[in-house]
Amino acid sequence: MSEAKEGPELNLLRYFRDSLIGRNAKGIVHNMNSPLQVLSMQIELLAMDLNLLVSKCENSQISSGIQQAIDRLAQLEEIVARINHLVKLVGSRVTDDEQDDEEGPIMVTRLLEETVEFWKSDLFFKHKVTLDLAIPGVSPVLVAKERYLKDAFDSVLFGCIQVLKNAADPQLRISVVNEPESILSITFKPIGAGFPLDRVGYLASFIEGNGSLSKSELSFAPLDLALAVAKTSIEKIAGDFHLDKELIRIDLKTTA
Repeated sequence: MSEAKEGPELNLLRYFRDSLIGRNAKGIVHNMNSPLQVLSMQIELLAMDLNLLVSKCENSQISSGIQQAIDRLAQLEEIVARINHLVKLVGSRVTDDEQDDEEGPIMVTRLLEETVEFWKSDLFFKHKVTLDLAIPGVSPVLVAKERYLKDAFDSVLFGCIQVLKNAADPQLRISVVNEPESILSITFKPIGAGFPLDRVGYLASFIEGNGSLSKSELSFAPLDLALAVAKTSIEKIAGDFHLDKELIRIDLKTTA
């Protein structure tokens, strides 16, 4: 049975549960940082000790064995560095109510790249979707509350992944254009799938408290809700959210 057919109450309970689990990720990331730092430091110290030994070793066979250990340590160091990167990536997605509620400069394309990398934790997106990401070399800057842009990017990517699951050859094109310089246009175009245009406006109004829906209309299907959250989040930072059947375009006013 699909989530759309399970009823709004069950869907809301599921989302609330997932939200609680997500909030705990902040504590998990914090608890992983210290052990990972210690592990990285010990690997570095051990490599230094082994390099010192190999420089003083006169036995070629022993020296070769030590060098192999150094090479294996280097591989381990790369793996730990990758884990550190993933931990920081998860930490950056966890909402900090105080910090994220303040306006500040946002490197828009860098945040977009981080969001795309984060969503590669979705195995369908990582292994099945062909991604075409076209962004400028220098990131334009937006002054806004970062949490709204995070919510929008997360919701749009989730929505794209959902519709692409129905595509025979799933592809996603994301392009960023800064012309004119004061307007940054970000386009998300899933190839071979379309968006449900008849729902997002009603849900956006409902979320903002400007409209009401009867119980029979409240599906709260994941795709519907994601697009509504994206729309309201972009409007919170004075941006424009454009949705048609084939693509989503976000227009933002930048400072550089």
